[in-house]
Amino acid sequence: MMACLNLHLGVVWIFSIVVISFAANCNNKQVENNSGRCCDLCLPGEYMKEICSDSQKRVCVPCEKGYYSKGYTPNPCVQCSTCEHDYEGNSDCTPTTNAACKCRPGFLCSNDVCSNCLQQQCSKGEQLKRHGQIDYRYTCEPCPDNTYSDTNDGKCKTLTQCSEIGMMIEFAGNKTHNAICHIFVKAGDPTRDPTKVVLTVGFFTIAITFLIFLIHAYIKNINRKRKDKKCHAANRVMMSPAGSHECSLSKEESGGQSIHQAESSDDDSAALSLKHITVC
Repeated sequence: MMACLNLHLGVVWIFSIVVISFAANCNNKQVENNSGRCCDLCLPGEYMKEICSDSQKRVCVPCEKGYYSKGYTPNPCVQCSTCEHDYEGNSDCTPTTNAACKCRPGFLCSNDVCSNCLQQQCSKGEQLKRHGQIDYRYTCEPCPDNTYSDTNDGKCKTLTQCSEIGMMIEFAGNKTHNAICHIFVKAGDPTRDPTKVVLTVGFFTIAITFLIFLIHAYIKNINRKRKDKKCHAANRVMMSPAGSHECSLSKEESGGQSIHQAESSDDDSAALSLKHITVC
């Protein structure tokens, strides 16, 4: 009976110790004081001047200018970084964030917060490689396979793969120059042959020009024939006799009239010919 009672008391004692130990554990926004009590930490942008006790609460004070605190921590505020070149967003620091620094083009960050900058270039065909976690240093290394660098910025770019864009390789490329591609022409495909395209366009241009010339010549010939037809019609009207004699003449008068008409006809023919020339 006594053994069972002792066993029960032992279990209760162990359970009490476990409960007390769990109760003494503080969360990530608390800190334990000397008496084992959990005290709340100060908000971001503040620091704890005095920790809590059994008789008073914690005392928090805002960070001074040029210092920041970005989380719940019992540590004092941290001094803001000073940027050697430029600030991101034109802001050097806030009570809850450190200054964000950046280097000017052509310079590299010398540490993890980029507070200092250095200038280093690589030759064409090389790339920059950074070493270190907090403080950085750089070395130049050859570009990996299928990449190139045609500048001194230390950045390698991927070579153009001509086959992937449906073209043929004219120059495969190297560490300092990109590949050069040209149009892939399939056998029996005249639409992809530049020479055949030029000849085809030239043939159609000549054919259209010749057709326009033929149409112009045909219209000109039609107009000329119409003009000649009008001239012949006018000539026939002018050369027809003015009228016939109603009375018959004697043989002598007829002969004399015939001679006179013949002479008149010759004169009229000459006049008509001259007029024909003048009109047409």
